[in-house]
Amino acid sequence: MAKDMKVARGEAVGVVAAQSIGEPGTQMVLRSFHSAGIASVITTTGLPRIIEIVDARKKPKFPMMEIRLDKSTSKSYEKAKEVWKRIEEVKVSGVIDGFEENLKSGTMALHLSKEKTAQHGITGRTIASRLSKLEGVSADQDGDEIRVKVKDKDTKSIRTRFVKVLNSVIAGVPGIQKVVMQTNDNNEFYLTTSGSNIEGVLSVDGIEKDEVYSNDIFEVLRVYGIEAARNLIANELQKTINEEGITVGFRHLGLVADAMTHTGVIKSVGRHGIAGEKESVFARAAYEETVKHFTNASVFGETDMLKGVAENILIGKQIGVGTGRVHLAIKKEELKKIKRKD
Repeated sequence: MAKDMKVARGEAVGVVAAQSIGEPGTQMVLRSFHSAGIASVITTTGLPRIIEIVDARKKPKFPMMEIRLDKSTSKSYEKAKEVWKRIEEVKVSGVIDGFEENLKSGTMALHLSKEKTAQHGITGRTIASRLSKLEGVSADQDGDEIRVKVKDKDTKSIRTRFVKVLNSVIAGVPGIQKVVMQTNDNNEFYLTTSGSNIEGVLSVDGIEKDEVYSNDIFEVLRVYGIEAARNLIANELQKTINEEGITVGFRHLGLVADAMTHTGVIKSVGRHGIAGEKESVFARAAYEETVKHFTNASVFGETDMLKGVAENILIGKQIGVGTGRVHLAIKKEELKKIKRKD
C-alpha cells in the first residue's frame, strides 16, 4: 500500500519529513551498541549516529565494513580465514615481544615474537624489507631481532621516527584494525571489520567486490560516487532508527538524503550546509546567527521573495502550502447574482 501512496500537490514534505524523523529521535537512547555476536567491533548507533550523518561528519567515530566472500570462499572456513588474514592490518607493534631504543645513536632493536609472526605468516625478512621502504629508515634482520637505524640527527625527530616504525603496517589492509568472521542464515561466512578502507579491500582476492559495505559516507562518495553516498545516507538513517524499534517511512529519510546530496556534494543539514544556504534571508536568520544574516542582507541589498514556509510564519503571512497554495477567483457577474439571492 505504502508504495502506491502519493503526495498531494502543495504538501509541505520538508516539514513532514522533519517531524517524522525529529519526534522519534527524542525517544532514542544514547548508547553505544555492540552488534550481536561482535564483541570487538563497535559501531555508533542511536541519536549520536543520526547526528553524525545529518551533520555530514568527515569521519565516523566508529567506521566499519561488511565484506561478503565469493562463492568459492564463503563455504570454507579455512579459505575465509585466509582472506581474513589478508585483510586485517598487522603493525610492527603487534609482532614483537619488546624493543630497545638508543636515542643517542638513532638505533632500535625489535625483538620478534616467533608465535605472533607465525600466527600472521610473516617473516623477519619481510618486516625488515617493509621498514626499509620508510623514509629515513634502514632495517636489517639479525636472527630474532630487527635492527633499525634512522638518519635523523636531533632527539625529537629520532623519537618520532621510532613511533612511526612501531605503528607501521607490515601486512593486511591499512585502516582495518580488527576483523571478525560471522555466518549468515545460509551458513556462509562473511567478515565484519572495525575500520574502513574500501579501495584496499577491493584489491584482496576472495571477496565479492559488488557486496562491500562501509558506513563511511565520504569514503563511499570518493570510491563509488554521489548516488551511492545518497543511498548510504538514507539506508544508514533507516537502519539506525529501526534498531531503536522505531518505524519511519523511507520516503522521509530519502528526502533528507536527496536534500543533502542533490548538488553533487554532501552537505550537512545545519547552518554550514542546507539551512545556511537557503535563498530566503528570514529563513536563514530564523535558524541560527540571526544578527549576522540580517546584517549581511542589508549590506548586500538582498531581497526576500517570501516563498518558503519559515519566512512566511516569521512575518505572519499565509503559507504557500496546502490550502494556502490555492487562490480562489470569482467573476463579478457571478458575485452580483450571489448578492441578489441574499
